[in-house]
Amino acid sequence: MRSRKGLTLLEVIFSMVVLLVGLVAIVFLIPLAGREAEDSQQITQGLAAGESALAMFTTTNVAQPTLESPWCLVDDIGSVEHSVATMRDAFNAAARTFPVPPNAVQAAIAQNEAIGIGFCIDPLFWGYQNRATNDVALPFFRTRFPFMFDNTDPVLLVSDQNIPRAPRLLRGSLSDPQLSVRGSWLRQPAAARLATMYGGDLVQPSGTKNKAIGPLRSVYVDANGSILSTSTAAQQASWLATITPAESTPIIDLDRVKAIYQQNLLANQPLDVPRLYDVALVVFSKRDVRELAATAVLSPGDFQNSRPSEVMNVPTGERVVKVTDMSSDALHSGTFNIQVAGYPTMDSKVKAGDWLMMSRFAFRDLIPRPSGTISRQVNRWYRIISVTGDGYPLSLRIAGKPWDWTEGEISDALEKGQAIPTLPPAVGTYQTQAVIMKDVVQVYERQMELR
Repeated sequence: MRSRKGLTLLEVIFSMVVLLVGLVAIVFLIPLAGREAEDSQQITQGLAAGESALAMFTTTNVAQPTLESPWCLVDDIGSVEHSVATMRDAFNAAARTFPVPPNAVQAAIAQNEAIGIGFCIDPLFWGYQNRATNDVALPFFRTRFPFMFDNTDPVLLVSDQNIPRAPRLLRGSLSDPQLSVRGSWLRQPAAARLATMYGGDLVQPSGTKNKAIGPLRSVYVDANGSILSTSTAAQQASWLATITPAESTPIIDLDRVKAIYQQNLLANQPLDVPRLYDVALVVFSKRDVRELAATAVLSPGDFQNSRPSEVMNVPTGERVVKVTDMSSDALHSGTFNIQVAGYPTMDSKVKAGDWLMMSRFAFRDLIPRPSGTISRQVNRWYRIISVTGDGYPLSLRIAGKPWDWTEGEISDALEKGQAIPTLPPAVGTYQTQAVIMKDVVQVYERQMELR
């Protein structure tokens, strides 16, 4: 019997099927590899931007306003601009957000609460937010980080004085000390000085536009400061800094305030300002600057019943959630579990590696007792390790500092003979909220002495 040579048709077909499956697999791998390469490049660029931002942050001392590099703070009501050249200027400006105190006790409370306020310096904020066409409705507050009033329920998206407070940082940006017009930090003179003052290539000003090539600048502006267009790359490396007074900041004694009290707005300005601050430089691998003025559809409306859709002009990258539960090990461990709830239609895509900032008020006794209670901000950054759930509520495991009671709260409790709570401050009176930030490369934390 002669031996057969060659392949049968069935074998050829089978081989083609195997080859086709392999080719299909390769085709599916190509976009995946492309996305992985793009993510890797963005992370690399973000880390480089982070090192650049950290170097600039350190060498130019962005955290501390000066006459050469002031901050620009704005009251959302009335759009009153405050040029801030010292930390005292910052807290004196914050004191103007309090009402005129009717007596010395209220003045002392206002002074202590003013020096418990933190700040967010965001170079992308100023050019995009201070526009007449970009007003936001309640419960959003454009000059706060995150963008909500203190008394806001992030699940219901309503603001009411009966809702327990969660702190918000006063958001400001860098400004040009030689120009007093709002948005002045975007103008050409500031761009030229920033390009040469720090010896870096953060800005390349030209006769027609500013090219955004670093983490500091993100828009093109005309010579008169008007915005010409958004940057060519919508998503780019960026940073912001959160600056919170240290939790050990001393109480301003009521007796000191009584000695000089006068019934006017200046009575809210603190006699002393904090010396130590917890500073966090938050670096993004990519950040869509247009999100700072993005619209969010809260309700699609009902055409048949002539009910319009409900649209808010809010940033989509700052997702505010309510912390509804927390594991008891948060008191002593830097790794613990929390559960968060958010507005039902808000983006719930949270992944390991994202970052969040948790915030609450710490309540202290005004000295001498019993004269009143003051509240001061507590803001801490955490990295998300794992996520459970596809929609709100989400269970998150996070890593950072313990979420415990401050030294001042513990001291007050001991002096009054009260038992120290065995559970972390999370719900009820001690309302804890969090803002989830995406595309954060790293958070560089320092405790710094500022004046």
